[in-house]
Amino acid sequence: MKVGIVGGGIVGLFTAYYLGKEGIRDIIIYEKGFLGAGSIHAAGLIEPYRFDKINTLSMIKKMLKYKMNGSTDIKEVDKLWLIELIKNLEKDPPKEAWDTMREMAKFSLSEYKRMAEEKNDFDYHEDGLLELYHNSKEFENGIEDEKKSPFSPKFEVEEVKGFAGGIFFPELSRISTEKFVDRISREITDNIKVRNEEVNKVSEEGYIGEEKYDLVIVAAGVWSRILKIPLTAFKGYGYRVKGVSKLNRATVIVDYGLAISPLSDHIKITGGFDADFSIHSKRAEEFLKRAEELVDIQYINDLNMGFRPCSPDGFPIIGRRNNLVLVTGACRLGWSYGPAMGRYAADLALDKVKDLGYISRYYHE
Repeated sequence: MKVGIVGGGIVGLFTAYYLGKEGIRDIIIYEKGFLGAGSIHAAGLIEPYRFDKINTLSMIKKMLKYKMNGSTDIKEVDKLWLIELIKNLEKDPPKEAWDTMREMAKFSLSEYKRMAEEKNDFDYHEDGLLELYHNSKEFENGIEDEKKSPFSPKFEVEEVKGFAGGIFFPELSRISTEKFVDRISREITDNIKVRNEEVNKVSEEGYIGEEKYDLVIVAAGVWSRILKIPLTAFKGYGYRVKGVSKLNRATVIVDYGLAISPLSDHIKITGGFDADFSIHSKRAEEFLKRAEELVDIQYINDLNMGFRPCSPDGFPIIGRRNNLVLVTGACRLGWSYGPAMGRYAADLALDKVKDLGYISRYYHE
């Protein structure tokens, strides 16, 4: 079986990984950059229980607040995505959608743990996540939101000096995105070849450009819009720095949309949720400045940028038509759901499942 995968980000890599485990030995990944190029900017927080439902008035209000305090910028959104967002505003998905997401969350958390138990060469830490709030009212709202969450996550309320309060999620984990890409890339080298090419054309008959495959998997993040599905980009920035963190654990400053994760040889600082398709990174320094509230930064190792592929409601989009599988759309939780998304894409490719219900809503036979 000859398989072509468009996109070498974390979801494309997990898809290749699980296909390899099923004995598929002829896989070509098309990636115009290096493997993981569009994904490594992320904080590496494995936090599937912190799911944001996008098509709600409360999320729109939150985005406007972020816009006012400079945590986000709204420049451009996909028109098809915006139409679908408005059409489905305040609509709830069916119960089976939440059941699927809970299973995906459980699977993804367990897979990172399993791979770390095999060999922890990617800075895996199972030490939870702390959300910090400056605003007392927002802190109270955050607690109420967790009580109502369909995931029913375990959480603890904490007092943190300099903040209105914190919410700690003990079940969540974190990794180094750069080291994990190195790890999974090594594991799939026997099964794949990489072509550093940009893809502008795919077909349900199994073509990538003019080359025929038994099956094509499009895992190209927001660039999966070539299939005319509603996706928009929310751009983020990620720094690796040397320095000292005041809190030696994964922390999110909710007011800023800023994540900080101290790792063995660097601190990862990520921010930004900009509705923007452009490749400039001028705003990145603003998030680094805000991180100084918790991090004494000595020097910067590097900066990366990526585009989160967001569906109109925030749920992933995973489906199949003829000889083409599509997997994308988890917004800022691509790493958190990456193992499950790759597993489902592989199962669809191998005809182990035919359809994923609501998750296949925008792409099915």
